[in-house]
Amino acid sequence: MIKVDKETRLTDELERQLMMQAIEEQFRFKPIAAVKNLSAKVASLFSGNKAVSAAKAQSAR
Repeated sequence: MIKVDKETRLTDELERQLMMQAIEEQFRFKPIAAVKNLSAKVASLFSGNKAVSAAKAQSAR
């Protein structure tokens, strides 16, 4: 992160470059983060199924 003083001014060209970099970074594919999110969703899906199965088993008794 770049720290900028209150009195620092950006030129239009520098501001455009920084904005383009931020936009490109936002849309860049991050495979490790994608796999991490996928594994978290799969884990929550299975843990959710166990909770539902346990609730059904208790209500059947």
